[in-house]
Amino acid sequence: MVKILRDGNSLCVSGIVVNHHFKKLQREVEEVAREEGYIVLDLRELEFIDEPGVCQLFRFIDQFSQRGIQVELVNAQDKVLSKFLAVGARLWLNEQLFTKVG
Repeated sequence: MVKILRDGNSLCVSGIVVNHHFKKLQREVEEVAREEGYIVLDLRELEFIDEPGVCQLFRFIDQFSQRGIQVELVNAQDKVLSKFLAVGARLWLNEQLFTKVG
């Protein structure tokens, strides 16, 4: 289960985020976005995030960026960071291949 503590424009995310937990995180981030133009997601206590959760978070951050709201991810543990890097690399590679091929 994911737990989220807010301190101003900063959200400390702890526990686990799997696909069905993402809605709770999304609601909290959207609430902060209504008040702030800059959001910090502190992931130091996040133990696990699955691939669909990472993909949803990437899409969510992109949507905020298009609205002029910056979201910064900080303090991710190595096991969480490796999931972000793997998904990010795969998404980047897919984009590079498909834009060049088709």
